[in-house]
Amino acid sequence: MDGYKHYIRLNGAGIIIHGFSSAFEQPQDGDILISEYGPRHFQQVWPESLMNERGQYRYKWMDGQRIERSQTELDDEWNARPSAPPSVQEQLDKAVVELTTLIAMQQGG
Repeated sequence: MDGYKHYIRLNGAGIIIHGFSSAFEQPQDGDILISEYGPRHFQQVWPESLMNERGQYRYKWMDGQRIERSQTELDDEWNARPSAPPSVQEQLDKAVVELTTLIAMQQGG
């Protein structure tokens, strides 16, 4: 073998969510070949991280090209994410309030 093949994987919105080399992983249906006969590691072909500091995917695939997502696009995605579930402490605090209310109602009623 003269080298390794390098692939990317997209999600349904065309965002690049995974990059890999055939040295370590075999492509799935729909994976896109971006380089043949390259080095062993994907990072040697594509040194930029696929994710930004917030854990968002930085690139999309359009018309056979890698396009960097705009800051506006990333911010809109970030702002649309679901809120975090309540922490254990928040859940305990709520349970204490509910229990205290229930006890007060039973004692007064």
